[in-house]
Amino acid sequence: MNEAKTKLINTILEKGGLAKDVTDKTFATLTMLKSVLQKVESELRSAIHKKEPRITIQYKDRGTFEAEIKVAEDLLIFIMHTNAFAFNSSHQVFKSSYVASDQTRATVGMISVYNFLSDSFKFDRKNDTGQLVARIFVNKDGHFFAEGKRQLGLLFNDFSTMKIDEATMQSLVENAITFSLDIDIDVPSFDGMKEITVFQAMVNTMQSTIITGKRLGFKFESDNSMEA
Repeated sequence: MNEAKTKLINTILEKGGLAKDVTDKTFATLTMLKSVLQKVESELRSAIHKKEPRITIQYKDRGTFEAEIKVAEDLLIFIMHTNAFAFNSSHQVFKSSYVASDQTRATVGMISVYNFLSDSFKFDRKNDTGQLVARIFVNKDGHFFAEGKRQLGLLFNDFSTMKIDEATMQSLVENAITFSLDIDIDVPSFDGMKEITVFQAMVNTMQSTIITGKRLGFKFESDNSMEA
């Protein structure tokens, strides 16, 4: 076997093996998150329904790579992306000694957390928008950090020490729910509602003609220090 062929095979083994290690760890994290979401559902339902039975608390497995939890008017959807990603060399993670000592640690899987209004799905309001609340990045060693604002960005930003476990994932889930509940629902603009088509009035319910979303009030930025 010539040198070029050997190099090609070694590259495939190295890159492909790393990607598989990362996506396997990320899938294991999602599996754990599904279990945690069921636990959170049980705990919240038990506490809330004693005081206010009208409030819905419900977990749902949406398939292999997705899960959701409905809390009152909010619906949080957790989505695992099936690919491994590499951070750009200018990203904050490369400032940590943890990544500098082994740059394969900067190849990660990603689980995104989106917040929707539960009525958007109940009334089939296809034009409603959801907001990205957090992104969870997991590497081959089971280390992770979360990108987000407020507590989500502060509590889960130390890539070198944060390890996937049930207690940490439950804290992350509960913080994501708390943050989502704090996001206000925008009043639709008058001009945006003043006209609807005859087709919309005939085919859709009037609920589905009104675009509804929440005001998130921030954009993601790589502004969290990750110095190890």
